[in-house]
Amino acid sequence: MRFIKTTSPTQGTKELEKRLASELKQGKHVLWLISGGSNIAISTAVMQALPVDDTKNLAIFLTDERYGAVGHLDSNAKQLLDAGFQTKEAVFVPTLAPGFSLEETRERYAQASQRAFEHADVIIAQIGIGPDGHIAGILPHSPAVDANGWVAAYKTPTYTRVTLTFDALRHVSVAYVMAFGDEKKPTLTQLRDKILPLAEQPAQFLKELPEVYLYNNQLNDQKTEKK
Repeated sequence: MRFIKTTSPTQGTKELEKRLASELKQGKHVLWLISGGSNIAISTAVMQALPVDDTKNLAIFLTDERYGAVGHLDSNAKQLLDAGFQTKEAVFVPTLAPGFSLEETRERYAQASQRAFEHADVIIAQIGIGPDGHIAGILPHSPAVDANGWVAAYKTPTYTRVTLTFDALRHVSVAYVMAFGDEKKPTLTQLRDKILPLAEQPAQFLKELPEVYLYNNQLNDQKTEKK
């Protein structure tokens, strides 16, 4: 894992776009996992930069979603589309579908995710880190930490979440992580300097992946040992 200190997400955005473009131009089937929150603007900019013809072998899945009716205001997919995200020739598979219960939504997205992972030649994840150390929809000490299979679904005091699991994310080829803001410095310092249980800091999982670039405005460029 590399910690790359930079003043804004611009460098990470450009390098993520460059990696996607390179893999797609080689004719590979690429699965791009995207996140909500501050990553929405980054995903939108990256997609805008990709030539239409290069997106034919691209599949796009959310790492996590907030359960509810399709298009509800807190939905990551809704916020992504409202930001101007255009799928071009890519396949974008939404997490939510009309009339599905939480368990039906989990099962449906698990099946779709498994097919997408198995079909992909390369899996590129774009991930954020919360101040509490969560990644995707895997919150500290939540049921998602110990969930098996491809997708977990559970209720929290704020949102009911549907998220890819650690089991699914272990198939990621390369992760581009964007973590900006003063409030994230303690979390990033722990991630870089300590080995903590996943239940305490889910972001520690990133140390298991073969290739990770963590863009932030707090910590100097530094390589860390794999967990």
